[in-house]
Amino acid sequence: MSDIAKKCYEAVGLGRFGSNSHPIHPATVHFPLAFLTLANGLNLLYGIVLYFSSNPFFSRDQENLGTLSILGYASNVLGIITSIPAVLTGGAELYAMIQSNGLYQTSEKGEKTLVPKVKIALMHAGLNDLVVAGAVFNWLQERNVADYQPAGYQVVMSAILMAIQTYAAYLGGDLIYAHGVGVQRMGEAAKEKQQ
Repeated sequence: MSDIAKKCYEAVGLGRFGSNSHPIHPATVHFPLAFLTLANGLNLLYGIVLYFSSNPFFSRDQENLGTLSILGYASNVLGIITSIPAVLTGGAELYAMIQSNGLYQTSEKGEKTLVPKVKIALMHAGLNDLVVAGAVFNWLQERNVADYQPAGYQVVMSAILMAIQTYAAYLGGDLIYAHGVGVQRMGEAAKEKQQ
């Protein structure tokens, strides 16, 4: 990798500017997390109201139910768009983590296992990629439907995606709070890490 490309990768992907280093990935995850949660929640609400309500106010032909599906579709599109920087910076962080820690470690018994924080990071990334892929699938299915109404299987899929996204976010928090990923780059935390 050329020196200019490396500096660009470190600045844009990792947030390293000279001796100052703040990870960018944690700042990029809030919008896709919010938008995709809202999109899946609105799809779920749409399905619940449609399935369980016999009130004519909430019938399929009413504007209120269409508003739910339109808002869910718009949130889903915004979630997909805002997930692009989150995925790219997360990939950069994962690459840097593997470069500095390696992928495998050897246990006292001589067994080769994944480095624990790398294993968690791979699970976190894989689950979030699955959520984004589900969002893209929902977008492809709804984009040509009147009022962007989700089908029944999409409502079920949205509930599953919400559960996956919640667990993936928990893993991201675990990386930060239990393993110090991204917070031990400068200042007292970096000195503590070096000792």
